[in-house]
Amino acid sequence: MLTLTIPSMSCDGCVRSITAAITQLDATAQVDANLARKQIQLTTRASAAEVRDALAAAGYPVE
Repeated sequence: MLTLTIPSMSCDGCVRSITAAITQLDATAQVDANLARKQIQLTTRASAAEVRDALAAAGYPVE
């Protein structure tokens, strides 16, 4: 399981966009978001670097 902090994640729309970016890398990925902490926990076959790159490209850089 990978835990990432995404400072710009502020609403459900952000969560949907982040989830979409991750599932484009790995359709079987599971994403659990915590808006209060601005964190996601995910299980994916993609590497952490791939996930970070995809999120940055989607406008949600990881802290």
